[in-house]
Amino acid sequence: MTQTTAEPRSVWYSDWQSAGHAGLFDARSVLPPRSLVRNYESFNDVRILGEWLAASSGPVTLLEVGCATGEFHRYLRLAYPQVEYHGVDISRPAIAKAREKYPQGRFYVTRPEAAIRQEMASLGLPARPEVLYSKDVVHHQTDPYGFLSQLLEIPSRLLVLRTRTRDQGPTVLDPDLSCQYHYQGWMPYIVLNLDELLGQIHSRVPQAEILATRNRMILGGRENRYLPKDCYLPETGTAETSVGIFLHPEQPGRIQVADRREEPAPYPFSDRVALLLGRMRGHGR
Repeated sequence: MTQTTAEPRSVWYSDWQSAGHAGLFDARSVLPPRSLVRNYESFNDVRILGEWLAASSGPVTLLEVGCATGEFHRYLRLAYPQVEYHGVDISRPAIAKAREKYPQGRFYVTRPEAAIRQEMASLGLPARPEVLYSKDVVHHQTDPYGFLSQLLEIPSRLLVLRTRTRDQGPTVLDPDLSCQYHYQGWMPYIVLNLDELLGQIHSRVPQAEILATRNRMILGGRENRYLPKDCYLPETGTAETSVGIFLHPEQPGRIQVADRREEPAPYPFSDRVALLLGRMRGHGR
């Protein structure tokens, strides 16, 4: 694992406050309910969460870390209305958009430099929600393992996250060497060695059962990513990886890794065009 002394987080996260960032992540708002559900359920992280929710009984409290403009809140209202949802994000424009669309929702702005549990307490959020869900957030942190440690302290039953991994080679933690130019600014894009990631999780919650599902793809050379050179090679085994961490499992300590392709959502052509146009508008802001 390549170590580095990262710059303060505020140096890397100012572009989260742009209207373009919020606009890009609001692209799903154009989808009608049926297509929105299909879109979300094409992702492995949502499959992991959905299978757990389907087997659970009674109401469930869920905290989403990195909620953007609140479309996952809309999905849960449609698919799992028993979920009591709370969402947090460091983007003020995104939270403003979420509140505008869903005034009955619970959306909160957090500070990037503050500990998540500290922010939860100051905002009056439930201290131990049953579920914590965090999609595509860990790999954008200057200290991804420190951030992961914070996430692991919060839920009482399940943590679901989606991040970026590599099978071969070390994690490069220097965001100057592994980053992405997006939303008119730079952000960290840290590709975690999968064995190292699973080891970090197991060392912190050794009784948990861990399920990792890889959607394999070459990460280098896509969407303005400037990554270590071996992330451009297929033998590195990079992937968009979803991880379910079950804190009270039937088989404590078990770790499973599988490949599961994320197929495009099968919804009407008109909805696909609308989604594409929504993303293009977000990029253009």
